[in-house]
Amino acid sequence: MKSYKNLLKQAITDECMDEAFRVAIKRKRKRPEVVKIINNYEECKKKLREYILNGEYVPFVHKAREINDGFKLKKRIIIQPYFTTVKPEQWIQHIVVQVLKPMFMKGMYEFSCGSVPYRGVHYGKEYIEKYIAKHPKKIKYALKADIHHFYENVNTDLIKEKLKKHIKDEQFLKLTYFILDSNTGVLPNGKVYRPGLPIGFYTSQWFANWFLQPLDHFIKEKLQADFYVRYMDDIVIFGSNKRKLHKMRAEIEKFLNGTDLKLKGNYQIFKFDYIDKCGKHHGRFIDFMGFKFYRDRTTIRKSVFIRACRLATRLQKKLQITWYDACRMLSYMGWFLPTNTYQAYKKYIDSKISRKGLKKIVSMHDYKLAKQYKEESKLKKAG
Repeated sequence: MKSYKNLLKQAITDECMDEAFRVAIKRKRKRPEVVKIINNYEECKKKLREYILNGEYVPFVHKAREINDGFKLKKRIIIQPYFTTVKPEQWIQHIVVQVLKPMFMKGMYEFSCGSVPYRGVHYGKEYIEKYIAKHPKKIKYALKADIHHFYENVNTDLIKEKLKKHIKDEQFLKLTYFILDSNTGVLPNGKVYRPGLPIGFYTSQWFANWFLQPLDHFIKEKLQADFYVRYMDDIVIFGSNKRKLHKMRAEIEKFLNGTDLKLKGNYQIFKFDYIDKCGKHHGRFIDFMGFKFYRDRTTIRKSVFIRACRLATRLQKKLQITWYDACRMLSYMGWFLPTNTYQAYKKYIDSKISRKGLKKIVSMHDYKLAKQYKEESKLKKAG
């Protein structure tokens, strides 16, 4: 087992702090508090470095809010970390991830998708499609399950124990504990909410994937699953034998019990879509990562399709499309283009909004930001 030392020294270097700040301020440059930090960058960086070296961290308490997420309006509680001159919490989170990224990535399962650079939904989609095409006999049944309230129920004490085994730098370890302990939020009604890993923290997705690494290796190496993909807390396993999948599900449940987690009771083991001699489809498709996977094609989840169409209709009526609108619409277009939904795309999206026009809005925005960044860099050097 590899151990990591002298991490605090790495965390307070200009290179690490600058890169962490550059990533942290993406899409936040117009916030008044972020503007203050940008205008007084060197002074704020000096104070943050002193704060990190001082090591007297007191966990933050945040404001929490409930949102209706997605088309199904699923209730989620969000805790937003601070990003001010006094409490540059988001900057600290990005510094910690910047330092720990080699540890997080080492040993990570190849098809652990979501919140990992270059491993988004399209990465997982391509792997599923290739496997379905190349191994039709191995794909008769599918197990689809997810972990019950994963982020909320993660035991941070277990994460701390795991961190302690790998990190041999007490000061930096204390900094990571500070982030894990700053998971308290107060809702508008005064109720205190304290999840394991708060939704809204940049560090949560990294700790989550790292915490589930042993599960990935258990499924692939001990249970010897031929095909397995995990998208955060959702898992899909293909198999040729239904009994084996039931046994795998039971073993996964036992494994999770040792981590204070459990699978949702609505797991599904079913016959995957297949085509008979007459060309008729039988069995069920797999609804995963926003896509619907069939034996011979891939389409989009109905909820994603409806949201994309509604947004295209709203933008068609707008006199001026903002950068945010353009980014959202291009993101939805990215769901259509690599799937078998071209005709629907042409009819409901392309007929209402120009992809080239949206790209031009985004590129102009990026150009202005790059120009502004260069000017700020020149002023810092001159100062």
